[in-house]
Amino acid sequence: MKQDPYFKYLAAIILAGLALALTPTTHAKERTKSHTGTYTTSDGKSGTLQGTTTRSKGQVDRTGSATNQDGQTTTRASERTFDKAAGTGTYTSTTTGPNGKTSTTTSSSVKNPDGTISTDGSRTGFNGKTETFVASTTKTDNGRTTTGTITGPEGKTATLNSTTTKGQDGVTKDTTVTGANGKTYEREVSSNKNSDGTITRTIQVTNRDGTTSTRTETIVPDAPAPAPAKG
Repeated sequence: MKQDPYFKYLAAIILAGLALALTPTTHAKERTKSHTGTYTTSDGKSGTLQGTTTRSKGQVDRTGSATNQDGQTTTRASERTFDKAAGTGTYTSTTTGPNGKTSTTTSSSVKNPDGTISTDGSRTGFNGKTETFVASTTKTDNGRTTTGTITGPEGKTATLNSTTTKGQDGVTKDTTVTGANGKTYEREVSSNKNSDGTITRTIQVTNRDGTTSTRTETIVPDAPAPAPAKG
């Protein structure tokens, strides 16, 4: 699915900002969950997905990969840390394309007295060029909103607006980036849990020229390990 380059790390910006806003209850005991899945796109492409999430006290590590119909694999590894008492957090991620080139994102977040989360960081793309970003996340009654600014390597800026809404049927995230020329890019993600335990995620992107593309993912979480027998 063709997307504007900004979308390659929008998720990283938003996740980094939520390191504090959505910090889960910390556990001293390490817990690991994994999943597999498939995807199809509106232009006839398809592939497989897999990922693992490991949670420990003050830290979440994720690894994942996507392999397309031609056997080309892209991998991603990220680490998110948080100190709830101090109100601070960090995020780092590395994406490696099928050609071996890498893209890295790093950021830090802080919880403000008014409850908002401020995030700043940078991303170095596969081409070696670095962009910076700042964002602010606010919790709402049924989700959160994030606004921010992305500054490219040549000094041009774009604005970011993202709204996440939680409902009975799932979660919807709508993100818009407006470039210096006033043209916009929009990415809407809808995630729903099905009765069989699988998750369907639909990603629709509207590019600055008005063209759209859709990607549909089906995620299958690993079954939890059975509880030990008593006695």
